[in-house]
Amino acid sequence: MNNKNTGFTLVEILVALTILAITMGAYLSQLDTQISQTHSIRNRTLAHWAAQNHLATMRISKQWPALGQQTFSGLQGQQEWRIQQQVSATPNGQIKRVELRMFATDGDFSGSLVGYLANEQ
Repeated sequence: MNNKNTGFTLVEILVALTILAITMGAYLSQLDTQISQTHSIRNRTLAHWAAQNHLATMRISKQWPALGQQTFSGLQGQQEWRIQQQVSATPNGQIKRVELRMFATDGDFSGSLVGYLANEQ
């Protein structure tokens, strides 16, 4: 009588589970990195849009901003942004340099934008 077993041994199953566990650990670590990077890119994009909107509002209002630093807040992507505005003079007296620095509500710096405003009066 020939007694032939066709199943896996316990050692083979444990080796396969170990390989699977190592592979899944590496996959989850990579997934966490991807989620973190996606969150960072989303914040930088929203911050840039908030700065562009602020600069466009300044251009549309046609008000000649005072030199110095001011802080504003704005809503972009259902998130509140704190915008630090630094206005400085340029060699041309009819143009001012505007540097905007955006911060998320938790205080994390998310980006900056530099624009120029012309005095159209």
